[in-house]
Amino acid sequence: MSMMESCKTLQELCSRIQECISPFAGRVEYGNLRYRISDWDGGPGDSITNIALVYETPGGSTDQINISYHHGTEIFSLVDVHEGEVTTDSIDTVLELIRPRVSGIPDKRLETLFGEIRRQIDGGSNHAGLFGHLNRMIQSEFKGGTITHLELRDAMTYAVKYMKDRQ
Repeated sequence: MSMMESCKTLQELCSRIQECISPFAGRVEYGNLRYRISDWDGGPGDSITNIALVYETPGGSTDQINISYHHGTEIFSLVDVHEGEVTTDSIDTVLELIRPRVSGIPDKRLETLFGEIRRQIDGGSNHAGLFGHLNRMIQSEFKGGTITHLELRDAMTYAVKYMKDRQ
């Protein structure tokens, strides 16, 4: 494949990723999801383009899903939690792997939030301290690091149950 064809493949992937994430991009419940493209030098004659789908979890921690395109071999690679590193030359396969991860961002955000609640309570925080902490999260200056009103509701419900279960 020529360099021009390689660029067309990469452009198609980028276009389809943008289409895939556009309903969720910038939304707080998806951690202010966005994507960034960077080019790397993989060694002599091996240029690599990395596409990072970037999002935050409550509190402002950044997470990402990375897809690398190796121009020399025309192969995409990404790390899957269950399968390890996956390599493919198929744009459709890449999209099949990232769609569930994108749709799972709200659940990952909640689990992060619940983990923070457990840490606060296990660390001796009282009701007022915990609710003050959650209030600060709802007012975070990082769009993706803040929490929505629905996440706050779920967090409060979880906190009350967790406190009861500890007694």
